[in-house]
Amino acid sequence: MKTLLKLIGLALLVFTFSFTDVNKKTIVIDVAHGGEDHGCVHESHIEKEIVASIANKIIDLNQNPNTNIVLTREADKFISLDERAKMINNLNPEFVISLHANYHYDQDRNGTEIYICESNAEAQKSKELANHISHSFNGDRIKVRNANFQLLKNVEYPIAFIELGFLSNAEDRTQLISEKGQTEFAYSILRAIERGVR
Repeated sequence: MKTLLKLIGLALLVFTFSFTDVNKKTIVIDVAHGGEDHGCVHESHIEKEIVASIANKIIDLNQNPNTNIVLTREADKFISLDERAKMINNLNPEFVISLHANYHYDQDRNGTEIYICESNAEAQKSKELANHISHSFNGDRIKVRNANFQLLKNVEYPIAFIELGFLSNAEDRTQLISEKGQTEFAYSILRAIERGVR
């Protein structure tokens, strides 16, 4: 009898894990730059550190047990674009969001910009992902643009590249470097993830 109960228990456990794995979606957050590649810099504020902080907040705030969020880097380490694309493709993700901060000589230029690649293998789904992000940021001024960035072309899954704001603009910079602003970015991206996995 005990053996039978153990077998039933084991079968239920296997079934539960199988069911969970079927429903679990892998989402990749590409944490831009790293190591000797600092990205854009304004005074002491560095793009690679800002996007890493926001990415880690996304992980901490995620409450959905069926959403497995994977970061392309968890340390301050340089990973080439080729390596990033290979790593992402090997993960077979539902979709990919690449985090960046922008910079421009015109300090009045501001706002969030989203880029996709029309020659990406999943161009249509990438457009849908970009729209989810745009709606999640509640921004009428958010622009979705086409670009032939290497990562956008070489990743074989839906991918959107987000320039969260301009480090060169005082208002955007405040949001990018503050705890409150970074948390708002993280929540916005999580809303987009939730929309994308429905």
